[in-house]
Amino acid sequence: MLDMIFRGIALFLLIFCGSQVVIFIGLILWVFWIDAIKPRMIPKAEIDSMAGDIIASYADPEREAFARHERVWYRSDGAEQTYWWRVRKVVRKRLAQS
Repeated sequence: MLDMIFRGIALFLLIFCGSQVVIFIGLILWVFWIDAIKPRMIPKAEIDSMAGDIIASYADPEREAFARHERVWYRSDGAEQTYWWRVRKVVRKRLAQS
């Protein structure tokens, strides 16, 4: 009888801890998707359009792109950081070509 109780407790702990591990792994994969993969799937046309708007609207476009990138950096928004990093790269490249 005591053996059945211990097996029941062990099975309960295994199921409980196993489900917590699955949830934790899912959370890590979700964060990786949101912060690393999804922002890199933004179309290049959208990035080019935003870079063109910044270049046309501001006297110092590289500084403006940096300011926007820094703003989202302070908010710790990984997806937006990647977006603005890509915009800054395009702005820098276009200014170097001019």
